[in-house]
Amino acid sequence: MREDILKAVAQPPKFLFAPFVPALVNLGIQFPVLFIAIGVANMNPLFFIFSILLSHAAITAYGIKEPHMSTMLQAYGQTRKVSKNLYSVKGNKFAP
Repeated sequence: MREDILKAVAQPPKFLFAPFVPALVNLGIQFPVLFIAIGVANMNPLFFIFSILLSHAAITAYGIKEPHMSTMLQAYGQTRKVSKNLYSVKGNKFAP
């Protein structure tokens, strides 16, 4: 049991050698833009393939430096929630 937890922490999930969440966000943004540009403007898809590969290479290079980028983005999403404070103070308080 303990080895599974340590393995998950030491080896965060990857998608084609890049951190999982940023790589999927990259593909999730670029593929719809690719299909819209092909359908509306009749553009050459090679431009988008180079763009996808370049941005994925940049995410991979940054992911080598910071392998826990997916976890950091997920934690950032949790801290951006507005909390209801009992007393009026500046900033977010995470305890009631």
